[in-house]
Amino acid sequence: MLRLARRDARRHLARTVLASLLIALPIAALVAFAGLTGSGTPTRDQALASIPDGVQAVVTATTVPRDSPPFAQLPEGPPGPWVDEPDVRPASKEEISARLAPGAALLEYWTSPELIVSTELGLDPGEQTTAGAGADQLDTIDLGALSTAQLVEAEADALPFLAPDVAEGRLPAAPTELLVSRPLAERLDLAPGDTLGLLAAPDSGLRSTAGNTMAAMQNSERGYLVVGIADSASEQAWSVSGWLSALVAENPDGIQRHWLVVGEDPVTWDQTRQLNELQAFAVSRHVLTHYPAADELYPVPVDVGAYVEQAIGIIATAVIGVLLVFFLVTPAFAVSAEQSRRALGLAAAAGAAPRDLRRTILAQGIVLGTAGGILGAALGFAASLGIAAWLESLTSSTESMGQQYSVASTLAYYPWWVLPVGVLIALMLGTLAALPPARTAARLSPVDALRDRRPTRARRGRLWRLIAACGGPALLIAAVALGAAAFRIPLGEAPADPGLPVTSAPPSGVGALGLLVFLALVLAAAGMVLTVRGIIAWLGRRGKRARPALRLALRDAADHPSRTVPAALGVLFAVMASSYFVVSAASLISNDRDQGGTLQWDGTFMVSPQVAVNDDFDRLLATAAIDEASERFPQVTGSESISEIGRTSSLQLTTLLPEGGECPPGQAVHTASAIHPGAPLRCVDQNSGAAYNPSFRFGGLAAYSNTMLFSGDALRATRLPAVEHAADVLDAGGVVVNNAALINSEGLVRVAVDSENLVEAADADRIVELPGAFLQGVGAPFLIAPDTAQHLGVDAVHYLGEIATVSEPLSQGELLGLSGSDRFGSLARVTIPDARGPLSPSSDPLTSAVMWAPILLFILVAVAATAVSVLLSATQGRRDAATMHAVGAGRSLLVRLGLARAAVILAVGLPTGLAAGIGLGAYQVAWNRRLEASGAWLSTVPVWGVQAGIALSVIIVGLAAALLLARPPRRFERRGLD
Repeated sequence: MLRLARRDARRHLARTVLASLLIALPIAALVAFAGLTGSGTPTRDQALASIPDGVQAVVTATTVPRDSPPFAQLPEGPPGPWVDEPDVRPASKEEISARLAPGAALLEYWTSPELIVSTELGLDPGEQTTAGAGADQLDTIDLGALSTAQLVEAEADALPFLAPDVAEGRLPAAPTELLVSRPLAERLDLAPGDTLGLLAAPDSGLRSTAGNTMAAMQNSERGYLVVGIADSASEQAWSVSGWLSALVAENPDGIQRHWLVVGEDPVTWDQTRQLNELQAFAVSRHVLTHYPAADELYPVPVDVGAYVEQAIGIIATAVIGVLLVFFLVTPAFAVSAEQSRRALGLAAAAGAAPRDLRRTILAQGIVLGTAGGILGAALGFAASLGIAAWLESLTSSTESMGQQYSVASTLAYYPWWVLPVGVLIALMLGTLAALPPARTAARLSPVDALRDRRPTRARRGRLWRLIAACGGPALLIAAVALGAAAFRIPLGEAPADPGLPVTSAPPSGVGALGLLVFLALVLAAAGMVLTVRGIIAWLGRRGKRARPALRLALRDAADHPSRTVPAALGVLFAVMASSYFVVSAASLISNDRDQGGTLQWDGTFMVSPQVAVNDDFDRLLATAAIDEASERFPQVTGSESISEIGRTSSLQLTTLLPEGGECPPGQAVHTASAIHPGAPLRCVDQNSGAAYNPSFRFGGLAAYSNTMLFSGDALRATRLPAVEHAADVLDAGGVVVNNAALINSEGLVRVAVDSENLVEAADADRIVELPGAFLQGVGAPFLIAPDTAQHLGVDAVHYLGEIATVSEPLSQGELLGLSGSDRFGSLARVTIPDARGPLSPSSDPLTSAVMWAPILLFILVAVAATAVSVLLSATQGRRDAATMHAVGAGRSLLVRLGLARAAVILAVGLPTGLAAGIGLGAYQVAWNRRLEASGAWLSTVPVWGVQAGIALSVIIVGLAAALLLARPPRRFERRGLD
């Protein structure tokens, strides 16, 4: 049987190649998708890479209060961000050492915030003083002689473990010596023997995972002797402990401590759990290479909404993948069985048993499935490397995502198991798809097969025809009913009390919900299959009055469903997959934008200092950067200053919900109420993903307050839609907010004036009502004019930066090029608006490319699958075309006939696939909207332009493929047995 199958494959080489391609396409898509998503550096390997060679573990003592539950870490480290208390002292070296093996040595190190560095601060090596004089003279230093860097201080024995390889010079041996990275050396033209000054700016009040380190170092500067240059990608410096360590020792509260654990004895998971009781955590080499059992790990609380949202996404993706593979594999075997009818009939006439005929078709399925699977795995692997190279080209070498999406990382962490699994899937589904043709072949009548005619069937009764006609719609209705019923299943909840024990078990109801969703999707797929068969049969009966070519194509489609239906289904499910991913991605981006943190300025930008020193220097830096930008781009005509209420102001401003329209304690405004002016107030749990919690997008680490000070002209510089009205409100003494629920029916906003920031209404010193305007996309939740703030009692202002005024908007490419200034290096932060496209999540090219990569992959599969399906179906009409040409049919008629056959396939498969993809995407968005785990999901975004592009691409490629085989043969050949 295998020999006969191989002989048939060689004899019909064109059909074999096309069938193998059709099988290979979905396998290639799945292998490429799995390769891209699974080839990132595993978390465990990332944690191991963070431990220096020769070190057993890295221990961090946090300033979480000791009376809190033990620090519930993962073996890879903390499970997420945590909050350090500013007045809590971390565990001491003695306390940490007591929990470790007796021979373990603890080597401490410290990491600074970003510092100003320059060779022109006038400091001798080892000279340390307050930063007043140095900060005052910064505005006299050429900006090209300044930069920023992070300092790593370590005990002398720890420094060799932490410092990178030294390219020139040597490691520091004293607290007065410094090792600098090559980018920093090139920026400041440094060489071993030079003197370098480091300056810590004033404390901004903003806290990060470094805790109070900024407060301990503020207004301090120190001189160093550069003794070495290291190969490192970022601007960084290393020294023996002496400056930062001494400042931290003087002000230890609220500052984490870090140690390297060295010695022969490993740090075990039991010892790590003991450290957790001290509110410390450890990343241990031994723990990561001897991973604890699941029952030894800390229990993880289950977020019901997130769990269900992820489960539904996995089910939808898995069903799409199976349908895509199966219904692109099916046309290949349908055509193979159809073209083998005469050969099988001859074999049956010669005495072959039905099981032999069945085995022949199954053998063809094995041969084609194996060949297509191997080809698909190879194409998918090549696509993974190609996309990884593309993503790598969009990323600078200093960005971590560039390492994740590099070719080297893809090869190092590629999930090689996906290649044999892809081949196995193709083989299994190929065999499964060959079963119906094999069953038909076993029932083949030798006479009918040799005469090349289909067996006559008894005419079915009206009831049967009615059932056959209504079967597809009935299954679709049942699928909709099951999908709707899933929304009514109650879901369990995780314990609300943090003190109660939690487990990682799935919440109740998820199993039944998942089963209903799965059955709904399967019934929908079956309904579409039956509906397509019914539509093609109906078109065959209704095409009697069409033009000759179309009439023949419709009749041929109805008379030979085995060649038309599989091709239409291949187009349907390929288009459905690409359409679904478009809807899912665009709706996700829309959901993120609804959260209020987007920056939708029109073609302008803002410059702010990376490290805020003082208002004079910060303004000098920002305006100099604006001036340089104006030299490059004549559209830049000037700038407007942006400030915030200073941390030292005696009064702060906080917006309040209208009186009588507040949310209960523990709840927040729903996103729908916040972004739709005039919508009724709706409140949700403050921890819900649907709670409106906007943030500010500019000012960098220098920003402290949520109250931004904009003049009307500064707001007009953003060029936002409806900005004129909002700017007029600012000029008239009002405020601008991006939460519509803050504005009452009279157009006023309540503002609390108090010495504390973010104060509640009951605790405010006084409350005023000011005219308000709602404006989205400005990048800050609350704007007020500087004069208005001063009138309310604000007496300290902190300068943030300059927003450029432009005569016409800069393009996205021009904006992206602004951050590469060699003169300012890392001193200045350039904030540019987010991309506006429905499938562009941000201005970062890499982020957009990561979003577009799977969409383009599945669109390519849909277009290619359409071409191959049409070609494969057209190969069966070649004999009929040759016969028609022999009896006098003209070339134009045959061309029109070929195009009409392809048009029938596209007319049935394309709109159904688009509708199915959009419908499935809308269903998933509806679930996300109900769960409110990752946002409010207020909009389902089909992106009609992209959907139309998919449709147009499929139509053009499908008709072009049909033209290849629609031409009549140039000469007649003796017809073989087939």
